[in-house]
Amino acid sequence: PRTLQQSAPVALRRNLQICNAASGAPAVAGSQLSQLADMTTLSVDTGDLSIIADLAKTGLITDATTNPLFVSQAGMNDDPTYAAFVDEAVKYAKERASGEEAVELAMDRLAVNLGREIVQLVPGYVSTEVDPRLSFDVEESLRRARRIIEMYEAEGVMKERVLIKLAGTWEGITAAGVLEAEGIR
Repeated sequence: PRTLQQSAPVALRRNLQICNAASGAPAVAGSQLSQLADMTTLSVDTGDLSIIADLAKTGLITDATTNPLFVSQAGMNDDPTYAAFVDEAVKYAKERASGEEAVELAMDRLAVNLGREIVQLVPGYVSTEVDPRLSFDVEESLRRARRIIEMYEAEGVMKERVLIKLAGTWEGITAAGVLEAEGIR
């Protein structure tokens, strides 16, 4: 049986087919997706670049998000694009760290590699999550968030296009306040 997560891309593609109907128009006025877009900003939550591209082409989706699950799925994908993301992240981490720090750096770099591609597809924000295991550690959450931003900027992605996702814990909220004071969203 298909899980909700597995069937979500199928449902998204079906909705896109309805939106893109025979007219070839980016989105059919009155579709559920366009009605929703009239009420709020829509952000797609997937690591599948083809789905993000398809949804962005409708003109209705402006933002996209990544999370550790999508990052790890990208790492297990047989697609050469995702394999290149993983290879680059591992190489990057090995050149700069060792042991557990190298693993953490590789995961952050992989998230940035995926986000760097996403930001080319959507006109708005790309959200990147700090490792949720740091939910109760203000200082480490700050260090990792700043490192993620530094990696994005080194790749030519302005920090104004990146949203850092932190846990909704007291520590995560505290870290968010510090980052916001530094101009990091």
